[in-house]
Amino acid sequence: MSSTKIVREKKKQTGRKNSTEPPWNVLLHNDWENSMSKVVLILTKVLPGMTLGRAIKIMYEAHSSGRAVAKRCHKELAELYKECLQGEGLTVSLEPAE
Repeated sequence: MSSTKIVREKKKQTGRKNSTEPPWNVLLHNDWENSMSKVVLILTKVLPGMTLGRAIKIMYEAHSSGRAVAKRCHKELAELYKECLQGEGLTVSLEPAE
């Protein structure tokens, strides 16, 4: 029996539905303490799947407009990324995604 079929059968038995948490944005803020290249390096190091090109776009958006969404994910993971990025010296905050 496939795992998908087992999950469906268990869902029918318990009557529970999967609840999805609303997404949160991890916001990178512009600061004058970190160089642009350092910000890009930290983004690629800390955020899984972050490409160099994407990191450059995020860094430049934060630099030019004051902030940029670095990652969108569920709250617990967003809090973890925030702590990791702050630990590297970046200015980061969280907000519910729209």
